[in-house]
Parts: sequence; C-alpha cells; structure tokens
Amino acid sequence: MASTGKRVLTLARNVSFSIPLQSQQPHYPLIFRGFFSTDPSISITNPLLLKLLQEPTSSVKSVLDSQENGFLCSSRLSLNDLVTSLISSSKPKKAQLVLEWKLEKMSKRNESDPDLYINLIRLCGKLRDSFLAMRVFTVMEFQGVKPTVTAFNSLIEACISSHNMITAFGIFEVMKNSKNFKPNTDTFYYFISEFSKLRDVNSMQAWYSAKKAFEFSPDLRTYEALIHGSVKSKCFDFAVKCFEEMMLSDIVPNAIILENMLEGLCKRKNFDEVKKFLNVVLDNGWEINWNVVEKFIPVWFESGELEGMKEILTKINKSNSATDDIQS
Repeated sequence: MASTGKRVLTLARNVSFSIPLQSQQPHYPLIFRGFFSTDPSISITNPLLLKLLQEPTSSVKSVLDSQENGFLCSSRLSLNDLVTSLISSSKPKKAQLVLEWKLEKMSKRNESDPDLYINLIRLCGKLRDSFLAMRVFTVMEFQGVKPTVTAFNSLIEACISSHNMITAFGIFEVMKNSKNFKPNTDTFYYFISEFSKLRDVNSMQAWYSAKKAFEFSPDLRTYEALIHGSVKSKCFDFAVKCFEEMMLSDIVPNAIILENMLEGLCKRKNFDEVKKFLNVVLDNGWEINWNVVEKFIPVWFESGELEGMKEILTKINKSNSATDDIQS
C-alpha cells in the first residue's frame, strides 16, 4: 500500500488553495476548549498521575512500563484522563511522552483498530502537537489500517489546535481531491468555528459558502459559530441573515445564539429590532436568561429607550420567574 500518511504530509505542504482565505498564516490563537475536567479519576489523587508529576521527564516511559500500569495499554478512557491531567498540570512534555509510549505499544502489537489511532490524534490536538498527530496517522497507515474521513478530520482538528493552518488547508485539499475521503459536514465546521473565534468574517463566510457548495445543510453548531463570529466582528447584518435562515429551517436556537443575537441588536441600537426579537423569543417559548437581558439595561437607559422596553422586560422577568418556580 502506498503511504497515505506521506502523501498527506507532502500534499498538505505544497497544495494551492482554491478557497479564498486571507488568513493563511502559520500562527493562530488556540481554538480548542479548555483541558480541565471534573472527573474524579483524573484528580491529583490519581497515583499514576502523582508519580508521573513527581518523576523526572526522562523516567516517564519506564514508569508507564511498570506492571501495575499495564492497564493503560488497553484502557482508552484512562489514557485520555491521564493525558488531559498532565496538560492541565502544565506538563506538556510528559503528556507527549505518554502519547509516544502508547503509539509505540500499539505499533508493536500491530494494532488494527482505527478508533484507537483516531483517539491518539485527537489527544495530539489537545497537546497542540500536529507533528505527533501526523506521526500517528503515518503509523496507522503503515499498520495497514485504512484511513477514514474521521481520521482526516481529527488530523485537521489537531493542526488547527497547533496553529498549523497551512497544513490543515492542505489536508482539506487532499480530502477534496480524493475518491474515498471526501470532506463531510464536520470538516467544514472545524474551519468555520476557527475563523469565527478569530473574528475573520471573510474566511468564515468563504468556508460557509464552500459547505453549502458541497450540499451540506448548516446545523445548530454551524449557526452558533457563524452568529458568534459575526456579532463579535460587528457584522450584524450577516448575523441577522443567519438567524433568519435558522428560522426558515425550523432549527431552534440555543441560549448562546439568543445571547449573541441580543448583544448584536443592542450594539446596533435599533431598539425596535430588539423588541421584535425579544417578542419572537417569548412567542416561541424559548428561554433567555434574565441575567443576560439585565446586562443590556444600562444601554437602553443611556439611549432613553428603557421606558419603551418596560413591557417586554416585565414579560421576560415573569417568564424566568415561572421557570425557576417549576425547577424548584
């Protein structure tokens, strides 16, 4: 079998991109979620974690090789927890060594489960190490494991988290030009979400257009990213357009979308639009937190619009009070 991993790396570095993106730069802010967990199994009382934190970096693999820690060879959950905890504890080098140790074990036993490789690639993303992620992908291919769209998407996600956008774009091109690994809705979401957080509206819209060109319908998370990026970039018209598209598609907005829309409309200081929007929220029975609404009251007060907002604010307050009574 030809080396897909090598082809991916080569093509990712040399491809020319057809989607017009102004942000093809090597350094980007981190877009991944935080690495903290409330799971008690990864607390500082975990004996293996404690030992790895106390031992020098050079001893990490020997600690893992000890018999009592053999469960890590087969337990994906335990591996994820351990790596996440080491990252949270500001020990990225030790987390990297744990992942390298796991990859070596998988390679020695000729591991053929693609999900285990995909999980390692995702952990490389948490570590922001796209080079190790590519190494995992290459080992997977060497073991005769056929890559999947999910594997490619995980690789893209790892590159994005590692600020390696050029390679992420290249992997997308490899997928687009392949027969068996065509981009799916998740592929486009990763790019849309990234540019949303970068407040790069032009690139965000370009990827949204590309998603529609591939005949993928936007879903709730896509609209959330689009509206968030538009509001934070003060592109309020596009946010309104996306919200209206949601309504036509019968997609119910979540609390984050409602908060972003309220923020955008208030920043435009078109209070007729604000009242209309809040009435739509109430008429549809959607919940919008009173604490969110309350923080915009000073804006309405300063603009002399608070008196005209009293009726709708009273309705929202009552609605929240009724919800609290039901929950209690």
